[in-house]
Amino acid sequence: MPVSRSDRAFHAHAQEVLEHELRRARKQLARLPEERRPAVEEVTAVVVTAVVNSVIEESRREPALARALASIYGQEPAWEPRVVSWAAD
Repeated sequence: MPVSRSDRAFHAHAQEVLEHELRRARKQLARLPEERRPAVEEVTAVVVTAVVNSVIEESRREPALARALASIYGQEPAWEPRVVSWAAD
């Protein structure tokens, strides 16, 4: 299924929140052995991506959720301008 503008915006927002929360958690993460910190951050990113993908998948079955995501992250335009070439007459 093609990725919509709203889907991309939702993923980008989730990534921003993840990065913010990881920065906030760095003090607690510093208690872990140095070699484990990247693994914790990586697993956290995988979980965030899975949650976002699940919400997007559910929005394809649930119109109310789809409308909510579109109201937050925007809708696909009905028509998007594209470059078109015409042969000379």
